[in-house]
Amino acid sequence: MKKIELNQLQTEALIVGKEAFYLQQNGKLLGYFYPVSDHNKAEFDALWKRLDKAVERVMAETGLDE
Repeated sequence: MKKIELNQLQTEALIVGKEAFYLQQNGKLLGYFYPVSDHNKAEFDALWKRLDKAVERVMAETGLDE
């Protein structure tokens, strides 16, 4: 996995292509990024819907909010 600084994102993200990378700013982790291919879009959409439903259920059961 490649490390990219925030100020290098625009240039480096093009070079990385389909490789996963993590983004940092001043040594602080901002996030992990994994490329998604178009042929799996329906599968990823279904997974996001499942995650949304699970989060909504937990929020309703616990009283937590975003």
